[in-house]
Amino acid sequence: MNFGPSDLVTNSVTFTLSNGEPAEQLWLRGGSVLVISATALALYKDAAAVGDPLGNGLIALTDLSRTSPLTHLDGHFMTEHRAGYIGLHGERMLLITPVAIQLFDERRDALQNRNERARLPLE
Repeated sequence: MNFGPSDLVTNSVTFTLSNGEPAEQLWLRGGSVLVISATALALYKDAAAVGDPLGNGLIALTDLSRTSPLTHLDGHFMTEHRAGYIGLHGERMLLITPVAIQLFDERRDALQNRNERARLPLE
């Protein structure tokens, strides 16, 4: 049997949003792109859709204004990734499941699926 890598994140790059805010693009296995900024999470169909001013290709968007802003270092929000886990600066994390991308403040909460801070639905 031949098993491929389980990481969902295949590449990342930092960039600046049109409002001057730093952001990071994470290419996910299958071609979609997750954009992380201090105040939002957005999932796009592909990398070309990220820059589309009409929002064509936007799959889901969630505003993080009800949570404390995500922190970055030199534009990078992601510190590590494995399978569907994405570690963020400040010990926060994202979990990618078949139905959603969930933001948690700490690993224990993510492991027990409690105290979710934000959700980006995938359905």
